[in-house]
Amino acid sequence: MSITILKFAESFVAGRLSAEVFAEAYMELWKIERDSDSLRLDPQPLNECLSSVFCAADMYNSDDSREEYEEFDDEMLKSEVASLIKK
Repeated sequence: MSITILKFAESFVAGRLSAEVFAEAYMELWKIERDSDSLRLDPQPLNECLSSVFCAADMYNSDDSREEYEEFDDEMLKSEVASLIKK
């Protein structure tokens, strides 16, 4: 199942989703997999990638009045996710 959320991240990088839609939906999908214990069935490198993408999505904030810890705007999130899924 984790391949599905990886493909979802790839769709975001390809421009099929806005950063705001991606961040909210990705975090929910990841939490569903975590809570169902599905993530442990996947290879460790995939788990690490998906967890890192979750962290990046969590750091996203579309608002110009971002807090310091909310580091990513739309383009920064896309760039970070692209970098993470290339690994």
